[in-house]
Amino acid sequence: MHKNLYFRLLAISVVFLLSILVVLPRIPITVKKSFVNIDSYIGGYSFSLFGGRWRADLTKFREGLDLAGGVRVVLNADVTKIGESERNSALESAVSVIEKRVNYLGVAEPYIAPAKVGDEYRIIVEIPGVSDTASAVKLIGQTAQLKFKVLVVGKDWTEEKFSEYYSNPTAWVDSGVTGADLKGVDVLYDQSKAGTNSPQVRLKFTNEGRKKFSQVARENVKKPVALFLDEDSTPLSMPVVSENLADALVNDPVITGNFSIETANALSIQLRAGALPVPVEVIEQKTVGATLGDISVHRSLYGGIVGLTLVLVFMVYSYGRLGFLADIALLIYAVITLAIFKGLPVVLTLPGIAGFILSVGMATDANILVFERIKEELAWGRPKTLAAKFGFERAWSSIRDSNISSLITAAVLFYFGTGAVRGFALTLSIGILVSLFTSLFVTQTFVKLFGGLSKD
Repeated sequence: MHKNLYFRLLAISVVFLLSILVVLPRIPITVKKSFVNIDSYIGGYSFSLFGGRWRADLTKFREGLDLAGGVRVVLNADVTKIGESERNSALESAVSVIEKRVNYLGVAEPYIAPAKVGDEYRIIVEIPGVSDTASAVKLIGQTAQLKFKVLVVGKDWTEEKFSEYYSNPTAWVDSGVTGADLKGVDVLYDQSKAGTNSPQVRLKFTNEGRKKFSQVARENVKKPVALFLDEDSTPLSMPVVSENLADALVNDPVITGNFSIETANALSIQLRAGALPVPVEVIEQKTVGATLGDISVHRSLYGGIVGLTLVLVFMVYSYGRLGFLADIALLIYAVITLAIFKGLPVVLTLPGIAGFILSVGMATDANILVFERIKEELAWGRPKTLAAKFGFERAWSSIRDSNISSLITAAVLFYFGTGAVRGFALTLSIGILVSLFTSLFVTQTFVKLFGGLSKD
């Protein structure tokens, strides 16, 4: 029996140590002596598996909008021109496009979700770690439908008429080539002129799109082909088609203009992600300052530390050695749970932290149920070994039922809730599942080995 318990203790130790490595932030280790030179770190690891298809970034916890600060935007989707049966599908497509655009920014764990308020269809976007609200709104809210237009038949072209045509949208007509004919977009830098290195946006066509564009180019040699974004009255660019471009199908056109690096990247992101299937209007936008997040984190941590300390003291005061062992199990529970949060990763928000703290209380409650049951068994005159055995077995039904009911509640909150409510439900669910492991596996192992109940 003891051999099996020691094996369980070894397994618990391995899981605990691995969890510590996951939870630890990156700590530099630098030793420079005459006989040894170490420049490394511990914790905060990043790695990939399955040929890079799955990546883990353990450098830090993922923080939500209320902790990291960022931008929250609510968009109203205009679906009046779409059949009622297709509106939900159009909204989901719009969410997918916005999600792609935000992901190209490289921000961590954005929250993007559709919502219906009365007869209105809305999209809620929360982007942690972004402070430039105006740029974020322009990136996610612009339809980004690219159109290639040519001069109206009868309009002649000379360089002197550039300004006239540039500011006259009626001088142009659709060519039939749009952003839907693109398969890729990237940003280049013009190195043809020394010292400029100005950003450009290169368009890569699909095979069908290349044929369409080539036909347009052949029909407009030595004339401009203007690129319009959405319903803008002025073009992004008005490149003049050269004979070389018209004859070469292999060329990918380049949009030049007064681009900054930021505007060139934003345009390439919008075109890569695709056009929004429905027009959207910003009805709410706000910036959450990181200072508010820092204050909230510090208060939450302070409250959590004070509460956990009181729980640890209470357990030792009430149950002596058993309470001390339960405290160790509770600390192991906390480390394992935080490791799961960081490894998945779970986006931590204030409600999410509240869910974790609540699950700590539930883990403690499970230990109290077991210990009270052991006390009852001892009071009935059972030997210590049997009291410990029956204490865990007979407390299990109460622990199981209370945790299952809590998991069902959390599942309902996660399914029907949004944003912060789902974060609370997720952290609570993970905490409950880990608490079942620690209360019935970790605590039981500690009590049987070190609780003084193995002998009568």
